[in-house]
Amino acid sequence: MLRLITILESLRRQPRRLTDEENLYLHHLGDELQRAPSDAARWRILEREGMGRSDGFDLGSDVLERLAQLRRAAMN
Repeated sequence: MLRLITILESLRRQPRRLTDEENLYLHHLGDELQRAPSDAARWRILEREGMGRSDGFDLGSDVLERLAQLRRAAMN
């Protein structure tokens, strides 16, 4: 089953081009995130995708800060 975290883990283990299936999945995920009515809803989507545990990935500080903002919004 495709999820954002599994795609990221796969790319971390073996850098490569995205498959057509992964690319389509990420496109749909991006659309879903854009349609989400709030940051709390966006966080729930990202959590479903496994991004509740983003350690071990070389994410930029701006990405980590945005993830923290989304998580705080979901807690309120």
